[in-house]
Amino acid sequence: MTSDARTATVSVVRTSFATRDADTARHFLDTAYGSSLRLSGLTGGASLRYERIDAGLFTLDRITLPGTLSFACEPLDGLIVNDVRAGHLEVDSAGGEQRAGAGSLVLNPAGVPYTAQSTGCTINSTTLSAEVVRSTAGVPLDEPDARLNHSAAPVTPAAARLWRATIDLVADQLGHDEELPALLVSSTARLLAASALTVFPARAAHDPAPADETDATPTTVRRATAFIESHAGRDVTLAEIADAAYVTPRALQYAFRRHLGTTPLAHLRTVRLDAAHRELQAADPATTTVTQVAMRWGFAHPGHFAAHYREAYRTSPSATLNGTP
Repeated sequence: MTSDARTATVSVVRTSFATRDADTARHFLDTAYGSSLRLSGLTGGASLRYERIDAGLFTLDRITLPGTLSFACEPLDGLIVNDVRAGHLEVDSAGGEQRAGAGSLVLNPAGVPYTAQSTGCTINSTTLSAEVVRSTAGVPLDEPDARLNHSAAPVTPAAARLWRATIDLVADQLGHDEELPALLVSSTARLLAASALTVFPARAAHDPAPADETDATPTTVRRATAFIESHAGRDVTLAEIADAAYVTPRALQYAFRRHLGTTPLAHLRTVRLDAAHRELQAADPATTTVTQVAMRWGFAHPGHFAAHYREAYRTSPSATLNGTP
């Protein structure tokens, strides 16, 4: 791996917007979501308000929609999870009709047109790159029908709570920085995608033939771990690891469970943790912080990083950095 991969950064764009004009609102939302939107019901009373944090692979939006508004939206490339914090939202798509009040989650699947009506809504809306979601799900990106069919509603109330906790964590970690390590952004995108897939389980629209468990061999594991160790400093997907091992993502999962008792992405995290450990050992505490090292290696939450670190090395990362027992 190269230091360039670990020091690359991503610009975080922050936007705040408010208007009472329907045409202005429509144009702004079209630009924000990259779709052709038809909006009606904004009559010049209360303002439509919008705040966005755009990290490229994902966006976090907070939208206040006054009165009763109707939308008709063309298919979007990204997967959108709407957390209704106030008011009422109805969404109608090929997956069916969803009615949601405050405290409910509503999914807008990628590649599906939909219509919606909001009444006095405040929504925390998260958009994820469809490519990130598919690769996290282990669907080959070169499959012509790689679109995923998601369940229409959260699988359990606990899963919905997990989503909100994850979003709050991510929003807190993004803070107010205008530049973030690229590896941190990509790891965060995968965390959000994995959470979305937990809340709204998915299957490929046209699944490929099931992988033969005979591919789950020690050779598969050796190829995969060699790829992981040489590419841990950059964004790595399950599909890429499988390609490097010349097997399907499913066969790769079988191989890691059978021979290592873990998963490919959990092994990737272990490799990154070890790299962070070695960097802390060599670093100068006068010029380096634990948070800087953790973020360079894709660990978004300092507390979680410290917990994983202590479990692995029986000491704290700050103790390693400062050379204390």
